[in-house]
Amino acid sequence: MVGMTTLRERQRERRRTIILDAAEVLISEKGFEDSSVGEIAERSQVGVATVYNYFGTKSDLLHSLLERYIEAEAELGEDILNHPNESIVEGMTALFSTYLDGMLSRINRRLLSEFLAMAFSRQFGYGLDTYALKTRLLVQCRDLASHYKQAGRLRDDITADEAATVCYGAVVMPLALFALDAGIDIPMTKAMIRRNLQLLSTGIGAIQHTRTADD
Repeated sequence: MVGMTTLRERQRERRRTIILDAAEVLISEKGFEDSSVGEIAERSQVGVATVYNYFGTKSDLLHSLLERYIEAEAELGEDILNHPNESIVEGMTALFSTYLDGMLSRINRRLLSEFLAMAFSRQFGYGLDTYALKTRLLVQCRDLASHYKQAGRLRDDITADEAATVCYGAVVMPLALFALDAGIDIPMTKAMIRRNLQLLSTGIGAIQHTRTADD
């Protein structure tokens, strides 16, 4: 009986993967709004009711695609955490570049733009519904920041959480511009990420010269 249950679970997981794969291909080709559950079911060779049984709604299906993507990226990020660069800028750049390279090996720019749209969509709570997923990557960023904190490479008055938050924020715009096909390619995206992190590391305020009686 236990073996039968295990087999049933494997079959269910296999079918779930097939549906996700079909949805990923279709949404990558046509976009989220123009992809119907019926088309996804047809590509998966299952009934429409089966798709709804596994995912509830088309929005839940897109959410599951994002979850699968983030889990894959988090696995890639582990290698950076295990072998961090001595430089904060280079270490953080390597982490986010790894996410970017891994992403492009799996999905195209159109699907990436759909993931980005989830952060601004009302049906996804303007990003709140996906925040728990995205924190998986933020946790890795914090773990890397903790390494630099322990190594004495962060200011005493800055916590690892604060450093992770600002570093994470520094890469959002370059990734968004790439996802929206705003005229930047992969090398330009990585260069923008590195530059933003350099600015964070060195500061953007001009050094003020205080006048003295000898001036």
